[in-house]
Amino acid sequence: MSTRVLVLGHSFIKRLYKDILNRWKPNLVQHLNLRHAGVQVRFLGFPGGNIDRLLEDEQNRLRQEMIRFPPDIVVLQIGGNDLDSKKIDMSVYMEKVSRFIGILQTTYLVKKVVVCEIFPRLFLRAKTCPIVYHHGKYLIDQYFYLSLADQPSVSFWHHKSRLTAQEKLFMSDGVHLNVEGTRRFFKSLRGAVMSVL
Repeated sequence: MSTRVLVLGHSFIKRLYKDILNRWKPNLVQHLNLRHAGVQVRFLGFPGGNIDRLLEDEQNRLRQEMIRFPPDIVVLQIGGNDLDSKKIDMSVYMEKVSRFIGILQTTYLVKKVVVCEIFPRLFLRAKTCPIVYHHGKYLIDQYFYLSLADQPSVSFWHHKSRLTAQEKLFMSDGVHLNVEGTRRFFKSLRGAVMSVL
């Protein structure tokens, strides 16, 4: 029996999926190159996606995907758009992410959730202070890393500095990954899935 994985999050996920279909060989990489391990992968990305959008699910896209493809594992890449906002309250954000994880586990019976590290940004859209963004990123990542360390059904994934600390991997907008950055993101997501198989 195969393991179903849903990679869920903001525009990085949508862009990754488009790159898989349009630039790479879909039959080779469609399932994060884990088909031989019995893994089926689907991608659901929301441009401008944040935790409120996932919780509200106004268009029922998430609900419909969870019914069509009930995943065993959800890899969650979220947080950048939340932090790039003048209204961010980090404690409220962390509580909402925890609540969303609870919904995945109780409503949709997801067995394992992987919360991914938030990506840095070279440029911010909301004119927030870059120091505030990156300090918030550090605090949120540390909170989830430490609070999830002993939980068997939820884990934290660091993308590692070879992906997150290199300016050359970002597009000129300073937010999205370029082709090489997307390729490394693909490999990191593959590692995230392998870590919980």
